[in-house]
Amino acid sequence: MSTTDVMRWFRHPMVRLMLMTISFGYIGWAFAGQWQEMRTAARDLSIDWPWIGLGTVIVLATYAALIQSWRMLLAGWGGALSFPVAARIWTIANLGRWVPGKVWSVGALGVLAADAGVSGTAAAGAALLGTALNIGAGFAVVVISGAQGLDALGQGMSTAATALAWLFIAGVIALPWILPPLLDRLARWRGLPPVGRHISAVTLWTATAINLFSWVGYGIAFAAFARGVTPSVSSNPAVFVAVFSASYLIGYLVLFSPGGLGFREFALVALLVALGAAGRGDAVILSVTSRVWLTILEVLPGIVSLIALSPTQRTGLRRSG
Repeated sequence: MSTTDVMRWFRHPMVRLMLMTISFGYIGWAFAGQWQEMRTAARDLSIDWPWIGLGTVIVLATYAALIQSWRMLLAGWGGALSFPVAARIWTIANLGRWVPGKVWSVGALGVLAADAGVSGTAAAGAALLGTALNIGAGFAVVVISGAQGLDALGQGMSTAATALAWLFIAGVIALPWILPPLLDRLARWRGLPPVGRHISAVTLWTATAINLFSWVGYGIAFAAFARGVTPSVSSNPAVFVAVFSASYLIGYLVLFSPGGLGFREFALVALLVALGAAGRGDAVILSVTSRVWLTILEVLPGIVSLIALSPTQRTGLRRSG
C-alpha cells in the first residue's frame, strides 16, 4: 500500500468515526474503575480562576513563541510572513491535531501559506522540520525534568526516552550540515530544482531553543492550572513539566487518536500517581479538566481564524484535507 493509499484511507469518514469511537471507548474504560475516587475528590473541588487565567496567558504566550519559531524556519527558506498572518495560518493548521493521522495540518499550512504569497513547499517543509524539532525537544525536556516516571507506563520507557533525547541532541548539532545535502538529494529524486537557499545553523539552533522552552512554558501553565483546580496536587514545577510533556507526546504519537484523546489522559494520571504528585482521584479530575481547558485553547483560535477566511480560501483548505 502506497503512502497516498494510506492517506486516502485515513481521510475516509467511516475510518475517522471508527478511530474516534475506539478512542472514546478507551478513555471510558481507563477511567471507569476510578469513578468513585474521582467523585470523592470532586466534592472538595474549588475553582481558583486567577490561577487558571495565569495558565491560559502562559499557553497563549507559548503559542506565540512556536509561531515565531515556524516563521524563522520559513524565512530561512526564503519565505516571509508577518506575525498576524503567520498566527492565522498556524492556528488554523493547529486544528489538524483533531484529524486522525495528524497530517492535515501540514497540508493546511501549505495551502494557506501559498495563498499568502509564500511557497507552499517551504511552508510545509518548515512545518515538518518544526514538528520534528518540537517532538525531539519534548523528549529532551522529559529526560531532564523527570524521565524516571516513564517506567510507570511501561518497562524500559525511561531508557527509550533517554536514548531518543540524546539522539535528538546529536541530530540538532549536526543538522546544519546534514539538512542541505539531504534536501538537494530529495529535490533531485522528485525531479525538482535544487533548493536555492538553506536555513542557517543559528536559525536552526534558535528554533530548537524556542521549542525546548515551549515545553517548559506548557508545564508551568499546567502547574498554574492545577493550582487553580486541584491545589492539593504537588506544586513542584519540574514534576508538571515532565508529566505534561510526556503525556502530551504520548497522545500526539498515537496517530489514530484525535488530539491524543484518551491516551494523553491515561498517561497523565499514571505519571502523576507514579511520581507521588497526586492521588488517583485528583489526578483523574486534573486530566479531564485540563483536557477541556487545552481543547478550548487549541480549537477556539483556529475557529476564529477560519471565520476570517474568504470563501475561496475555505474551498482551497477543504481540498487540502
